[in-house]
Amino acid sequence: MKGKWKLIFSSGVIAIAVTGCQSHQNKVDALQKEYDRLGAQFQKDCSAEYYKVPPTLSPKCADEKKQIDDAYKRLQEERAKQ
Repeated sequence: MKGKWKLIFSSGVIAIAVTGCQSHQNKVDALQKEYDRLGAQFQKDCSAEYYKVPPTLSPKCADEKKQIDDAYKRLQEERAKQ
């Protein structure tokens, strides 16, 4: 009887751990998609500004660059939680 409860408890712990891992991976995937989307938008809107000498960013592009940097930071923080 004791072995049966240990098996049930162990199964529950494993199920919770697997659910937590899937949730973590979902967060990482969502953050990666956001980072990719922001990067593509920045590339579309602001790539020409890097060809200037010296390279300067308009306020709009500077804001987009900050959003990309923030998204990258959140992505790296979430990946570090593994």
